[in-house]
Parts: sequence; structure tokens; C-alpha cells
Amino acid sequence: MKISLIEFSVQNFKAFKDKATFSMVARKNDGHTFESSGENLLKTSFVYGPNASGKTTILDGFSLMRMAILTSANIQEKVELPHTPFLASVDSKNNPTIFELAFSATESNEGAYRYSFSFVKDHIVTERMVKISSSTGSEKNLIDRKEQDIKLDANCFKDAEMLGSKTRKEALFLSVAAQLNDPFAMAIMNALRNMNAISSLNYINYQQFTIKEFKNHAGFKENFLKHLNAADFCISGGHTEEIDMPTIDIMDVPEKFSAIKKMEKTSILSLDHPIYDKNTKTTDTFKLPLDQESMGTQKFVSILGPIIDTLEKGKVLLIDEFDNSLHPLLTKHIVDLFESEETNKHNAQLIVTTHDTSLLGYRDEFIKDQFWFTEKDEHGAAKLFSLAEFDMRNDTEYAKKYLEGRFGALPFIGSVKK
Repeated sequence: MKISLIEFSVQNFKAFKDKATFSMVARKNDGHTFESSGENLLKTSFVYGPNASGKTTILDGFSLMRMAILTSANIQEKVELPHTPFLASVDSKNNPTIFELAFSATESNEGAYRYSFSFVKDHIVTERMVKISSSTGSEKNLIDRKEQDIKLDANCFKDAEMLGSKTRKEALFLSVAAQLNDPFAMAIMNALRNMNAISSLNYINYQQFTIKEFKNHAGFKENFLKHLNAADFCISGGHTEEIDMPTIDIMDVPEKFSAIKKMEKTSILSLDHPIYDKNTKTTDTFKLPLDQESMGTQKFVSILGPIIDTLEKGKVLLIDEFDNSLHPLLTKHIVDLFESEETNKHNAQLIVTTHDTSLLGYRDEFIKDQFWFTEKDEHGAAKLFSLAEFDMRNDTEYAKKYLEGRFGALPFIGSVKK
């Protein structure tokens, strides 16, 4: 099963008190979109807003929802769930957090689906999944759960009664069903693994994925070096090698603590740079380990692996603080890879949070549906809205209007006396 993102919603989660819905649905079909399950879906989308306005919270919510579905069957009894409600309101503190994901599926179990769940610290409150008719928009219930009252579509879930009885109050039914090898639940679970989010803090964790792919797949290596060359990094090649990396194995249990130093094998990547003679002709190369490259090179290399993988397999990729350490022309190059029919043959999707207003400046290359904004109201609650909500002429300079404050979603910064 291959899935594409239609919508994602959060409610009563961190900065978001009320329901906020991010959508990849476009109003018309053009070069920025593809059709899936009767929906016109965007290939790329961008979220803008000041610091602490909720941009990262959208991605955090998506990551938490995905992780809950993939792992909640393994949660131990009486372990607190990650309930982080909006705290600036007495009404919200004890209310459930709600996540909702709408997606289209192709290749197997084709159609559009909407899955949601709500939870507090000690249990799942509701869980619901419906299949949406592409012709009528009507919904067919597949999962309808309130607390431990779980109603299931027996045609969708084999041995539905047994699966429901095995679902504890802390666990999601969909996760439990997949763990117990229900075919439909397993297909959904495997598809969700193809939706990944890279935060501004954990992008370095994807280095090992990139290095592993570079080491094991000649096609990936060729594609990787082609993108580095296109991005003008003055890199002509690369090599991996295994080294012994010192690590510490810590055991910290009641009445016993130990820290044992050991060596583990890990792969490192070195990149080749040209050496020139006095006539500027290339005579040789020198090798530079990745950790000695610039921060921009390290970030680009780290996210390039997931980018290539996403494009080749038609996945969904979310990147927080997309422009951090990257030149505006480089971020545009990455976006172009997803916009191009030549390099994005499988309808992969890219969603990013960014402060790079240069993307707003490409008026003739994007449409209003692709741009989103976050801001907080006077009570500290975040809200999410689309540029498509503003009535503007086609020749409007979006970047200029945004920086002038016409769309909101700007920080209020006091002036400095000169």
C-alpha cells in the first residue's frame, strides 16, 4: 500500500487549543498536483510563521501520531501517555488531545481514509477510522471506539471480536491489530512507515541512513553525487569506511549501576574534493570526513538520503526548519525536485516549515494553496491558516506582502534606538 497525505489535524495539543487542519488538497488540477482517490493533492507545501507560533508543533503532532500508531501496542500498563494539552486555558488542561489523519491509499486497499484518536494521560478516549467514498463522499465506519467499547467492521478486520478484546485502554486498536497480524492493519502500519518527519534537532540522525544507502546501493551513490554536483559543493566523489567507535553501555536499575565502555563498528562518509595546479587544472583529490565539512554540507548530506528515498518510492517527507544552514537557492533546488515530473515520478510529497521568504517570491512557480501560516492570538493559542484564504490578484508579490504584515504570522519586534 502506498499512501499520500490529504489532511492532518491537531486539537488541544501544545500551542493549539482549537482544531487546526493542514491540507494538501488543491482547488484545481495543475502541474503542482496529482490525483489520488478523487482528490487533487499538492506535491509540496510550506508553513511560515514567527518563532514559537506553532509551526514545529504541527510536525511534532504528526510525528507523535505516527509513533503512537506504530508503537502503542507495546506500551506497558499504567504508563502515562504523552498528553500535552494547551495549558493557557483552564478548560483545556484536562481535555483530550485529538489527532486526525486523512490519507489516500493506492496499490492495495485503494481509497481515501480518515483515522483519528483522542487520549488523556492514562487511556485512549476515542478511536475512529472511516473509508470515504470518492464518488459520494459518504463514510463507512471501520473502527468506532469510545473508551473500551470498540465496534469494528468484520469485513475489514478478520477475527474482529478477538482483536477488540486484546486491546488495552492505553493502546490503539489499530496498533494492536497490526501486532496480531491483521492484514489490513498491517498494510496501514507499513504504509505509515513511508511518512517521515525530520526535525531541526534530529536531522543529524539521518546521516547514518544516508551513509548506509551510499555504501550499499550503487544507484543511490550515483544519484547522491549527482545532486551534490548540481548543488555546487565542489565534491567529485565519496567513500565509506568502517571504524571502531567508543560507546558506553549504561545499566541503571534499582541498587545497581554500571557503565561499561565498549567499541562498536560504525560507517563514516568522506567526500572527495579536487586539488588544482597553478593553471587551475585538476591534478588530484583530497578526502574530507563529513564531520569536518561545513554545517550546511552536513545538513544537506543528512537530509539528501531521505529526499532521494522519498522521491524514488513515492513517500511523504516533512522537514522542520527547512532553510536552516541551507542557501535559498539550495532550498529551491530541493523543492524543484519534488515539483518536477521528471524527478518525482511517483508523486512523493514534501511539507516544510521555513522562514525562507524567497520561496514566497516565486510568484509564477507556486500557487496560493501551497502556502500556510501560523500565529498566536492574544491568549497564546496558535492558529493555522492558508494563503488561499486571502483574496488577491494573480500578480500580487506574496513575499513583499507577507513581510509588510498583510497576512499576519509575523513577530512583533520592538524597534532599536539608533
